[in-house]
Amino acid sequence: MKKAIAVLLILVLALSLASCGNSEMKNASGTYTGVHSKWVGSEEWETDPFSLELKKDGTGTHNRDGLEISVTWEISGENFKMTETFLGMTIDYTGTLKDGELHLYNGEPTDDLTYEYVYKK
Repeated sequence: MKKAIAVLLILVLALSLASCGNSEMKNASGTYTGVHSKWVGSEEWETDPFSLELKKDGTGTHNRDGLEISVTWEISGENFKMTETFLGMTIDYTGTLKDGELHLYNGEPTDDLTYEYVYKK
């Protein structure tokens, strides 16, 4: 009987953890409009149109530079990770999503060769 209760409690805990992750994905999903982008070392922001569509299943589309690029993404708290896949190449992004504003970096946020994208939901 104790084993059955222990197994039941483990299953309930696992399901509650899984549902928490799903709510983060659900809350983060949607369409984000690009506000501006720049090289980290640059003072000048670019305003070429770009956007990001995030689906609840962890996939999406990054529309930039006249291209529609497939992405996969995940979120944990405010920490956001995304991977673009285009013509067999991948680019990894990290960043934060807070109060409907998404900041993405394709490298270290302090490295001059990193590109920063800023979006609003």
